Amino acid sequence: MRGTSSTSFGEVLQQAEGAFSAQSGTQESTAEELFSTADAVDASNQLVRVLSDPGRPAAVKEDTVRSLFGAQVSPAALEITLDVVRHRWSEQEDILDALELLGVSALLSRAQADGVLEQVERELFEISRMIDDSGDLTIALDGSREDPSQRATLLRRLLDGRAHSITVALAARAVGRRTGIKPARRIEEFARFASDRRRLAFASVASAVALDETQQSRLAAVLAGIYGREIQMILHVDPDVVGGLRIQVGDDLYDATVLARLTRARQRLVA
Repeated sequence: MRGTSSTSFGEVLQQAEGAFSAQSGTQESTAEELFSTADAVDASNQLVRVLSDPGRPAAVKEDTVRSLFGAQVSPAALEITLDVVRHRWSEQEDILDALELLGVSALLSRAQADGVLEQVERELFEISRMIDDSGDLTIALDGSREDPSQRATLLRRLLDGRAHSITVALAARAVGRRTGIKPARRIEEFARFASDRRRLAFASVASAVALDETQQSRLAAVLAGIYGREIQMILHVDPDVVGGLRIQVGDDLYDATVLARLTRARQRLVA
């Protein structure tokens, strides 16, 4: 994605990550619902045009989503889909890619919570290379181009017991969407998405009041300085937060006072 779509995806991903982190073992079902929603939208050219049309009021798009999917998916998946259609997208295809990648992110969130994100990333790269190295497998997957579900079934059978269940689900999704991109490249794309996530640290930030853009930028800079890498912040408003700010990065939990002390200590070390 580029331009407007890239910005929009970053915003919806940040919002969705907050929902995924709050889920307890339901990320996989949310992912399947997002994949199913993407497929349903993809099956109707008219629906794709309606939901991606920048000139159409957001309320109309939201009503369309609620009427079609409100009774079909969980509240979490519905809200994520509504957030997608509220945003602007440069190309029609980008809205489909966004829904799919949010489903992928839900599965990766589960992998991260289970401590297997690195394993899933490695296995996806290995599966991509396995397809490239096997002429028979490449032919078999390409031969099922008109029925992507056959490709997904074939890969599930091949990987059963040989890879983590989240890896299998991601690989099956990668080859199971109707697209002109080669199956091995699709799986590689998902692997790179997992790799980007693993390198990017996530911070859950609860504040007594909403942080403005300047405060968010300053906090992001402080966290990046402490951890030596970019930090993706997932923001929540909680009036009961003591001291006005609570931040969790992995197993590290800070309040505003602790964070201030760490910042001053780092500044003294640099000086």
